[in-house]
Amino acid sequence: MAAPGVMEAVELGDRYEIVPSKRLSAFDSGMAEAYAATDRVDSSRKVFALIAPGHLANRGLGIAPTRNAAGNYLMWPVASGIVDWPVGVEGSEVLWGRRPVFIYGIPAGEKVVGANNQLPTLNESQLLKNYLQPAVQMLRDLVLIGLPHRAIRPQNLYYQSGNGGDIMFGDCLASPPGSHQSAALETIDAAMADPIGRGGGSAAEDIYAMGVTGLMLYLGRDPVANFTDEQIINAKINSGSFSTLAGGEKLAPSLAEFFRGVLCDKVSDRWTIKQLEGWMTGAHFNPTLPSVPQRASRPLKFCGVDYLNKPALAHGMSRHWNEAIALLTSSDFDNWYKRGFGDEKAPDKMMRIHGLAAAYGPQSGIRDRAVSRFIIHMGGHLPLCYKEIRTSLTGLGAMLSHYYERKEKVQQIAEAMRARLPHNWFEEQPNLRPEEMQLRRSLETVDKVIDRQGPGYGIERVLYELDRGTPCKSPLVADYYVVEMADLLPAMDAAIPGAPHGTLPMDRHIAAFIATNMKRLMDNEMIALANRNDEILYRTAILRLLAIVQRVHQQYSLPRLGQVVAEMLEPVIAAFHNTGMRDHIRSEIDKHAKECRFDEMLLLLDGEGSLKKADNDGFAAAIQEYANLERGRLWLTGGGLTDTARVRGIAHKVAATTSALACSASLAAYGVFTMLF
Repeated sequence: MAAPGVMEAVELGDRYEIVPSKRLSAFDSGMAEAYAATDRVDSSRKVFALIAPGHLANRGLGIAPTRNAAGNYLMWPVASGIVDWPVGVEGSEVLWGRRPVFIYGIPAGEKVVGANNQLPTLNESQLLKNYLQPAVQMLRDLVLIGLPHRAIRPQNLYYQSGNGGDIMFGDCLASPPGSHQSAALETIDAAMADPIGRGGGSAAEDIYAMGVTGLMLYLGRDPVANFTDEQIINAKINSGSFSTLAGGEKLAPSLAEFFRGVLCDKVSDRWTIKQLEGWMTGAHFNPTLPSVPQRASRPLKFCGVDYLNKPALAHGMSRHWNEAIALLTSSDFDNWYKRGFGDEKAPDKMMRIHGLAAAYGPQSGIRDRAVSRFIIHMGGHLPLCYKEIRTSLTGLGAMLSHYYERKEKVQQIAEAMRARLPHNWFEEQPNLRPEEMQLRRSLETVDKVIDRQGPGYGIERVLYELDRGTPCKSPLVADYYVVEMADLLPAMDAAIPGAPHGTLPMDRHIAAFIATNMKRLMDNEMIALANRNDEILYRTAILRLLAIVQRVHQQYSLPRLGQVVAEMLEPVIAAFHNTGMRDHIRSEIDKHAKECRFDEMLLLLDGEGSLKKADNDGFAAAIQEYANLERGRLWLTGGGLTDTARVRGIAHKVAATTSALACSASLAAYGVFTMLF
């Protein structure tokens, strides 16, 4: 993650130093990489840093500073934030960006999992005292702040001290939730999803993972280590998680009760924290029967496997997409679905699914949409599946963000959303979790923007709407981990020296990021930004957006951005007609660029402003005056004074006038003469 050979230390605040050249891979956590760090204030304290991925939202940044560590049973960061970080090398130059970081104290004890991934074996007493008691307390503490751990696994456990005794749980903040869990440790629906698309989950997923981890520690091994992920999921669907993971093992009666309770596949029947605490103090609960799907009257063979229930077939179809398309057109599937489960309404359901697949989306994708809708219908709470996409609804934003550079995956996600497959998934659920209900409301916004073509809309807007913590992916600032509007303008200012000359401080990602994160509607500004063919309107619209952001966050120490904006506005200035006014505006723009006052620049250049109005009025008057002069010139050059007809007419008029005057003079002279004589 860090550029190799960078010796310069990186600072977090005034207290911690991180050394990019010193990796501590033993403390890596999922997608987060560990590096050596020092505490300037307390040099005796041994700490390390976890650098989180720079392309994904990170839930820990907002949570870590709000509380202290959860007792002694959970590693909790002593500091966190976003730091400058070397992200690459270009020639002899180190390229710097920004990354999320969490500072942890180095555990006093060893990792629970030894060399070669060797698991210890805990007896019943040790499991209860050293593992389950710390686990229940840790989960209780996390429930109080509404934070699922989502990284409970043997490889993320440490001893409190030495190589035995009480166990503590490792980092849960630096990597996306559930992204590094094996299929054995995840519930059926989460295991089926792409690891990056498993979503935040809840305490119910943590209780399940705690149970699987406890079983592995009790057995001293992973009971499904030789299974593929597909085999594990199929076995869990067909036989239940408890039977798959512990069915063949000899367990003490009290432990069998515990593992049945926490490994129940039906969330409503799975033990809660309260039940766990009751069991720890001696309470007993009725055995929870495995929740297995309804079996068909006869099996359906698909890709060499016999399927006897709908969820298992749905999972198989999601893994073998092209074969699933062929399956839906076969009489075998038609007969199995209609006659295998005693459902009189099965033909109507099939007709409805095919009808909806045809109703939403282009003709070319009907078969893919039909497969997806059948998987949703048969799978219950299994993930949304479409071609290569398998994701929980709450993990859809992380999925889109993670695969954003892979156009085929982005296209598939967009197709699934345009086909209203997320809506279909919600409609098939008997109950929704609070986080799913909140996402359902977000989809209403997504529906309005996904097909709009202008800046601030489209798939870029969908990306930021689905997960508000997603960093801005504009090529200009992608390395600077901009998740807050307050960081946008400073990041642009810092990124400008590395950008090609002439780069404008706006693109579709920046526009979508602003439109999503501003606390008011930005439709008018986005409409103005869509005038890409009108260079004057487009550049003025960019200035207006930057001015709005600056007005909210009051950031003015942006010298490089100010200069780039001034250069960007040169065509806008050149569009003024009055030379003196252009010189005046250019001088004012240069002054405001040094102070980075975008509002003041906008006042000078606004198409509705007084300067533009005066320039337009003056230009209109000049045009009229020029037109008048041009008409006079054309008249003269066209022989207006020497035209024969005109000269003859004038001569006749002059002769008549002269004659009249002569006559009048003669009459007057005659009158005088008669009076005198």
